[in-house]
Amino acid sequence: MLFANMISPIVKICTLIWLSLCLLTTIAFFDEISRLDIGLQNFRVSERNEFNFKDKRSTDRYELNTSLKNQLQKPFREKADALSRLLKANIDRLRNETDQVELVFLVDASGSVGLKNFHSELNFVKHLLADFSVEPSTTTVAIVTFGGRRHIRRNVDQISHTSDNNNKCYLLNKQLNNINYTGGGTYTRGALLEALRILEKGRVNAKKAVFLITDGFSNGGDPRPAANLLKTAGATVFTFGIRTGNVDELHDIASSPGDTYSYFLDSFVEFEALVRRALHRDLKAGKYVPVTYPDNCNLLCRNISEVGNERNCCDNFATCACGTVTGHYACICPAGYFGSGFQGSCHRKFIDNRNFSIFMRYLFLDEDNLNFHYVILSIIAVSSQN
Repeated sequence: MLFANMISPIVKICTLIWLSLCLLTTIAFFDEISRLDIGLQNFRVSERNEFNFKDKRSTDRYELNTSLKNQLQKPFREKADALSRLLKANIDRLRNETDQVELVFLVDASGSVGLKNFHSELNFVKHLLADFSVEPSTTTVAIVTFGGRRHIRRNVDQISHTSDNNNKCYLLNKQLNNINYTGGGTYTRGALLEALRILEKGRVNAKKAVFLITDGFSNGGDPRPAANLLKTAGATVFTFGIRTGNVDELHDIASSPGDTYSYFLDSFVEFEALVRRALHRDLKAGKYVPVTYPDNCNLLCRNISEVGNERNCCDNFATCACGTVTGHYACICPAGYFGSGFQGSCHRKFIDNRNFSIFMRYLFLDEDNLNFHYVILSIIAVSSQN
């Protein structure tokens, strides 16, 4: 009995101790959970701040790169704008001085140019001619490519040689596409002498201009005496030096003042930008003149082969013509006909406003008092009394 009485207080004390330990353990557990939650929140805040810092750093880097790019491009744009205004003014003056103009293009086809840049040079020719009416009575063109001594080629010559195909359409659609890249050296002197031989057989009263495009130092002799002969003969000489062109030499070759007629560019990218800015024109319709060979219009119809097909693209009544400004072929229906000009499309006009009068008569009818009106429009063609 005494032993039992002693155990009861001990059990109570142990129970209290156990409950206290459980309580302390629970408190410690929730405290640790709370700490982990606070730590996780702090980690998220830190992570968010780190991401914000990275975003800000990325944004700052982008803004810095954009700023540097704009600063680098600004001189390029200013240079291109200044040169384009100068070139445009010179071309406008050349075009407006007289109706008769003779243009000679000397295109560098040396090994340092490369095929892609060679096409950029030919593209310059095409753009410059955009606002000139090319035909025997107005503007005539010659294109000479030059590489080494053996690669001086007169690809186009409307100035010293007369031909039935001396028109802008044949030049842009056939001749320009057939000019080949040769490679070799840079025989500028030979190209200038070839231009002189061409212009000596040109029209006496025509305004003459030579456009020299090159990317390197000339070889094969000093080209300046040949350029002086051209200028003495009355030609205006424009020079375009790209990349490694000899600045002093090209400045001396150009007409005076050299700063007005010589253009120096750091790359063919700049050269193309100059072409786009200075020579961009709104396409004008101009006039259309009949061509000697109607087959030239066959390229307008995709279903007609170039060889072995006698069928014409143009209608039997239509005429194959060339746009002297646009440089495009067109099939033109004759007077009194309308249509696109292609096969089977030229139709006779049956109503001639000069011989017929058009009358309109309105007739209003009221049926069954329903206030429902019919409007009858009749067009009566009555032959006029002449």
